[in-house]
Amino acid sequence: MTSQHDALFAQYTQSWENKDLPQFLACLTDDIIITECYGATYISKTEAQKWFQHWTAPTENQVVNWEILAKFEDSLKNTDFFNWRFRYVYQNKASVFEGLSQVTFSDNGKITKIKEYEMAFDKTRPYLASK
Repeated sequence: MTSQHDALFAQYTQSWENKDLPQFLACLTDDIIITECYGATYISKTEAQKWFQHWTAPTENQVVNWEILAKFEDSLKNTDFFNWRFRYVYQNKASVFEGLSQVTFSDNGKITKIKEYEMAFDKTRPYLASK
């Protein structure tokens, strides 16, 4: 199932890059639960659709690139973990952050749950020895 999971998550991220609502919805079960790294939670395909449309409707909002950096899987729980870098423009402000999505798949090959976690893109080295 792992290559199917990879392809489905790639389809999900591409739907954001392309602002493609039908592609987005095709990835999800009707009872999808999506929890953003900011805490917002969308339960059901209807709520997920409203979120997607609200985010993508303004022309200035754009997912510029959603790059998958690494992938890990827990086949016993039908769950994969995707480490990524997310570049976007929201309300005319460009930004980037890194994160991880914990994605659970249904037996019929759709996404049933996503939990997102964020990590700051800019890294610091607070204990780097000074010269």
